Amino acid sequence: MKKQFKLWICYGGILLLLIGCAQERNSSIINEDVEFDREDYQKVVLHNNQLGFDLLASEELKQDGNLFISPISLFMALSMVQNGADGNTLDEMNAVLHSNGMDSLELSKANASWMDILHRDSDHIQLHVANSIWLNNRFSFQEEFAQLNRDYFNAHIEEFDISTDDTVNEMNDWIKRSTNQKIDEVITSPLDSDTVAILLNAIYFKGDWKYEFNKKRTEVSSFYLDDETSKEIPLMMLEEELAYLATDDFQAVSLPYGNEEMSMKVFLPKEEKGLKGFLEMLTYDNWKKWTGDFKKKEGTVYLPSFELEYELVLNNILKELGMESAFDYNADFTRMIEEKDPIWISEVKQKTFLEVNEEGTEAAASTSVGVVTESATLDGPFYMRVDRPFFLAIVDDETETILFMGAIRNP
Repeated sequence: MKKQFKLWICYGGILLLLIGCAQERNSSIINEDVEFDREDYQKVVLHNNQLGFDLLASEELKQDGNLFISPISLFMALSMVQNGADGNTLDEMNAVLHSNGMDSLELSKANASWMDILHRDSDHIQLHVANSIWLNNRFSFQEEFAQLNRDYFNAHIEEFDISTDDTVNEMNDWIKRSTNQKIDEVITSPLDSDTVAILLNAIYFKGDWKYEFNKKRTEVSSFYLDDETSKEIPLMMLEEELAYLATDDFQAVSLPYGNEEMSMKVFLPKEEKGLKGFLEMLTYDNWKKWTGDFKKKEGTVYLPSFELEYELVLNNILKELGMESAFDYNADFTRMIEEKDPIWISEVKQKTFLEVNEEGTEAAASTSVGVVTESATLDGPFYMRVDRPFFLAIVDDETETILFMGAIRNP
């Protein structure tokens, strides 16, 4: 009987510490010999955002606790895996990524453009994207799969010996370095002896609010939970002219980072609507309409200072979205390795971290994919007190990319 092999594709460590001041963008992190159009990222930004709203609409995510996910982490992870897919599996992955009509080269070029435009490094703002691929030295990648990921995802490819624990330590060290120590222990030891490869992705972003919350005005106050109980938490206060929107169903404010290249958009549902009712309204079409309706307005915002961690296995959600064959024996990843052993995805998991304080925001996400083979009114200043469950999204406003999104029920 043919030996069973396992391919783990782990996207480890996405950290975004959000700040931002205007600055010159660094030179490209993509090799200058790699050809892509500067504007190619526009082909995938909308797909990434739609994927985020697809996840939010999943029955599995309609839960009672906090929710915090990174669409861009999952999108880039699946884009790299897509380079090894073919047949029905490729079609299903393209459908989930909303990239139908794009071949692997076009999708890879779009990701390269995206990584390039998001990359920044200065005293005021840092945003780095890194990828690495670790291959069991008993196997060989097909050249096209390796080249696409090396060229367009800037992925460093390194072979390892499955029989030693040193590689696990090296991988986790790479993740720690790439995420400012916020993500660790993504890869656990010992590795399964049938592991074929591990792919790692890291995004790191650091920044500050454009308008800092004054620590002296932070107060301990009640936050009202869905079960009609309350808890005492720190509420930060800011008085400023901000982009604001009020409807019959919610209040919303956009809190900018740096020179307004990026922002956190906070939606506070009306009490009678509640977060559950708001999330039922939250489609991508409504998101685009609402974010286009924000207007600058003087007002006062109270926002919780909090920290949370979140973990989610995405297998069932991705199957629900139509990516079914990738998770079973019928998966077609025949463009990934030279060997003929069938391989499929065993697990897609994402871990996230979020901290919001007076200076800014710190957020992290780690997505892992394992592949196996057989084996208020607008008149006057506004007042917005976020003291009950709310929704937030961290957005790169320059590209309109949604980096993180979350339903915060219990900060």
